[in-house]
Amino acid sequence: MIDQTILIYLVVSLTALVILIALLLVGLAKAAANKLVRPPRKVLDWKPSDLGFNYEDAEVTTDDGVKLKGWIIPRGSDKTVIVLHGYTSSKWDEDYIKPVIEILARNNFNVVAFDFRAHGASEGEITTLGYREVDDVRKIIDWLQENKPELAKSIGVIGYSMGGAVSLMLASKDSRVKAVVADSPYINIITSGRRWIKRLKPPLRNLLLSVYSLIVKYTSKKANINVKDLVILNYADKIKQPVFIIAGRKDDLVALHEIEEFYKKLREHNENVELWVVDTGHVAAIKDYPKEYEEKVVGFFKRWL
Repeated sequence: MIDQTILIYLVVSLTALVILIALLLVGLAKAAANKLVRPPRKVLDWKPSDLGFNYEDAEVTTDDGVKLKGWIIPRGSDKTVIVLHGYTSSKWDEDYIKPVIEILARNNFNVVAFDFRAHGASEGEITTLGYREVDDVRKIIDWLQENKPELAKSIGVIGYSMGGAVSLMLASKDSRVKAVVADSPYINIITSGRRWIKRLKPPLRNLLLSVYSLIVKYTSKKANINVKDLVILNYADKIKQPVFIIAGRKDDLVALHEIEEFYKKLREHNENVELWVVDTGHVAAIKDYPKEYEEKVVGFFKRWL
């Protein structure tokens, strides 16, 4: 028979251990959330002139005082495309931003490319994962109308990943946007976030998945957002503009069935919606299918801008 003193000691020790583990897991969730809203910055040294295009540096101040840094590439056209990068990326991204700038400018679209808040060279310590970024892009359009009216006559947007989600939310709120290309947009940031964690190796992957609901909670708190506002499916019935969606069958962050569900919901009230599904990964269509990508994206913007 176990001595009562020993039994009490075991119970207290076990309770303390459980509390310690719980505190460590909470601490892990808070640390993960803090890292998520403060992404690493991608700043490189190439510029549009390296591609053979004249450009201007530009700065736009958001409604809450954050200075956004960008490039204006005028091509003498009345059609302008705003390019939006993904989470942790920037206007310097060489995988998809650099090639799409080259494609658009070579086909004589004016190009506008800015770093989101807390990305690249822009100010801001915290990303809101797309929520406030929508209003930031609206501010960029305001700036164009006030300072470069010749570039604001007919505006389209192409966005990648988080930028794709921003482009869709933007279209639902701003009729100045005439057409949207959304490449690998997250449809539900919660499910995409879980898939992002699954990219990691164990044991970190397993630990983060075990506290994922806490990570979502603390991320929402730190970014001052409601993640339900980042479920893009909820914006489908408000998007009236032509939309071209690009999706990869091998995308490990955005499930094809989510894209297809969003596409079907869009088509219920908007007949000018196209979906191109290719055998590639996240935001990789421009690299794996460059000729078709250029033909489809350029053709889409020429039709609708």
